[in-house]
Amino acid sequence: MAKYDVFGIGTPLVDYFAKVADSFLEKNGLFKGASNFVPREKLDKINERLADAVFACFPGDNARNTCEGVSYLGGKTAYAGRIGDDLDGRAFEDSLRRHGIDPYLEKGPGNTGRIMALITRDGQRTFVVDLGNGEDYKGLPSGGIKSSNFLYLTTITLLKESAVSRNSRDAMDLAKGNGIRIAISLESPPLVSENKERIKKLISRADVLFANEDELKALTGSSDCEEARKLSEAIEVVCLKKCERGSSIFSKGWEFQIPAYSTKVIDTTGAGDFYAGGVLFALSKKQSVEEAGHAGARLAGEVVEKFGATMFESACNPPAF
Repeated sequence: MAKYDVFGIGTPLVDYFAKVADSFLEKNGLFKGASNFVPREKLDKINERLADAVFACFPGDNARNTCEGVSYLGGKTAYAGRIGDDLDGRAFEDSLRRHGIDPYLEKGPGNTGRIMALITRDGQRTFVVDLGNGEDYKGLPSGGIKSSNFLYLTTITLLKESAVSRNSRDAMDLAKGNGIRIAISLESPPLVSENKERIKKLISRADVLFANEDELKALTGSSDCEEARKLSEAIEVVCLKKCERGSSIFSKGWEFQIPAYSTKVIDTTGAGDFYAGGVLFALSKKQSVEEAGHAGARLAGEVVEKFGATMFESACNPPAF
């Protein structure tokens, strides 16, 4: 029997949330509604200016969120990545343990990744990002991977020219060689569009693929279900997420339409990650593909009723800057 339902590899981050005026974005040279990748020095200065405005703090990363979803449903998960010996790193590791996710964390020089999510009056979010030392992850947790039902990765982790990407691809080789199923999520339409051929090679090794309509269009040129159906000729399960219209799942010539579960939407952050968590939990427990789709939809419906990509009220306490 496998020790873990899902083993995720990613780039650990801690997300901080603050409300700001549009003038703050302009004064700091930030593009509204976008992810602004900045040197750590600039991020630290923004942190200092907003020290009294930070109102929430959550651990981040797509793979971590998916692992939390599986654990929340009663599954066993593990997560690997690199953190620094700092407050953010300790908060991230503590959150894994409290949420039932076994940490396979490597500690190294540099800072743990951090994101400032700046919310303006119109509800838009502008992200100020420093990935920290997460890209320098050098581990290959072979024992944990070989003891899992699924290895879970995202294209963001797989495609960067960095240590974590090389090791994630090595992890795929290890999983394939040991009969461990691979699940991949397409992330970031611009990244997908720029790396179509590389992604097509990577996902040809996947057993389960997750994509939303924008990501599918970036990869194939169309968001039509027919493109997802074509992908399912080589991939056992293809899940196409369609926001409030639910999802379509294609598997072995079958097609299932999964409705979105009615919710009071507070925050859609992490909905796709938790959808993946529900699907993988159910598949790991040998439920049918259709049942897995409903498990994913239910979990996504729950998480959007909360603020932050977590099923818990508070994931970590904002430290003093």
